[in-house]
Amino acid sequence: MTLGRKAALLAVYAERYVLPLVFSYLGWKEFHRLWIGWPDNPGTENTVFVEIVRHEIRLLLYVYISFLLLLGRRVAVPPQKLRDIFVPLTTTFFYFAYNAISWFPTPLQKSLCPLGLQPPLAAAGFILGVIGSAITIWGALRLGRSFGVLVMVRKVVLAGPYRWVRHPMYLGYICLFAGLVLANFSGAYFILVPIHTFLLLYRARLEEARLAAYSADYREYMKRTGFVFPRLRRAAENPEETK
Repeated sequence: MTLGRKAALLAVYAERYVLPLVFSYLGWKEFHRLWIGWPDNPGTENTVFVEIVRHEIRLLLYVYISFLLLLGRRVAVPPQKLRDIFVPLTTTFFYFAYNAISWFPTPLQKSLCPLGLQPPLAAAGFILGVIGSAITIWGALRLGRSFGVLVMVRKVVLAGPYRWVRHPMYLGYICLFAGLVLANFSGAYFILVPIHTFLLLYRARLEEARLAAYSADYREYMKRTGFVFPRLRRAAENPEETK
């Protein structure tokens, strides 16, 4: 479904002024969880540490996203189709589905991993989560004011992690998803994570289609870099992108 001019402009203003409020509220929820509403019996020491790190990363990310959206660059091309709005929003807020895991049948909530392997898998999942968060934050920092939620065309960034891969933030998310699977290793996560990953990659393809249609330079850039995972040899052959 193609959007009219008024609907497209409304989406632009909603991203600039409404979504920052949403992410600010989510940041407040994480802050409240960390400093006000932390449970009296949170679990083991290792569990508490992992939970604190996870909530702190979310808090910083939500605050930073709110800031970037408010100060975003002028949009060159607004959303063209309804899916340019619906798919990104569904992908961005899909993580709420993980809060519904308690509604899944009990067998799908339990870890499928033998008890002796659960600690090392949880540790591996935590490490992947930290790596994924670092990559995502690096990508967001480098993207700066070109960051957006909806599928729109802004100034293309080719420096930092974008030298090697066109979607480093999504690479970070995939690492986070893999960490979630390893740390929990339950049927519920085996169901939700592939759906979330599919939505993420579909969103990336929509972004690329819009950018490629708008910019010949971006089409050339696509030939030299990886989609989500880097092609290191080709990136090294283009040192001018590092400037």
